Amino acid sequence: MPRGLLKPVILSLLSDRPRHGFEIMEETSVRTGGMWRPGPGEVYPALLWLEERGHVEVQAGGERARKPYAITDKGLAAIDNLDDLLEDWETTMDRPEAIWRPPEGAVAR
Repeated sequence: MPRGLLKPVILSLLSDRPRHGFEIMEETSVRTGGMWRPGPGEVYPALLWLEERGHVEVQAGGERARKPYAITDKGLAAIDNLDDLLEDWETTMDRPEAIWRPPEGAVAR
């Protein structure tokens, strides 16, 4: 999968409910039809990165080996920003000529 995609995927999964790392790996595999199953070497560093920036937090009461992570308000705001970005991207991709052809009257360089 493209580099940098895992963190938004994690935030999206946590917006449903708190999950621990193994659940994130499994659910990513389910939602991608088995095409992508990130491993612990990807998921746990991404969770730590998101935690350090205040996007997720560890919930109390989880088993010692399985820490449940929950999304924070800051993480939800990041998802909203991502939704706007994806909407802009989809609009552009619906009009590929907007990428490949210069606008009318544009001067070639």
